[in-house]
Amino acid sequence: MKILMLSWEYPPRVVGGISRVVHDLSHRLVKDGHEVTVVTYRDGNVPYFENDGGVKVHRVDNFMITPNNFIDWVMQLNFNMIAKVR
Repeated sequence: MKILMLSWEYPPRVVGGISRVVHDLSHRLVKDGHEVTVVTYRDGNVPYFENDGGVKVHRVDNFMITPNNFIDWVMQLNFNMIAKVR
């Protein structure tokens, strides 16, 4: 099965618990024979693409320089992740 996950966090970016959950779940699914792709936020100098133990990780920038609030930041990031998936 081909599985696509969209997440605000994926290692090395760890802010809360979702990063660890997406990482562990995606690796387990790869171990079970599935093809897993994660699209996530690019933080710092991490590469835009990497193969993390069989998990294809695509990272996108969030172009909003000074978001007014968390909701604006998330909405812009969601648009960027959707554009990457298309």
